[in-house]
Amino acid sequence: MTQSGWDWFDPDGAALTAADSDHWQACFETDAGQAVLADLECHFLQSALGPDASDKAMWMREGKRALVLQIKRLAERSAVD
Repeated sequence: MTQSGWDWFDPDGAALTAADSDHWQACFETDAGQAVLADLECHFLQSALGPDASDKAMWMREGKRALVLQIKRLAERSAVD
């Protein structure tokens, strides 16, 4: 497989088995967990930095976005499995 240097953005679906990720679903299937996910989405997925944002701010923001997306994948994995 050829790597482009951006491959680390791709989700690693084989990193956890279904049994290893049960705690993610248990945490985020609650009303409180869903509220936390909604808040994270609002802050990091549904907003943007301004045009004067520095490269460092953009990289930090992208890291936060990647983390929120990974949490969502792990929390929703049971629906896919």
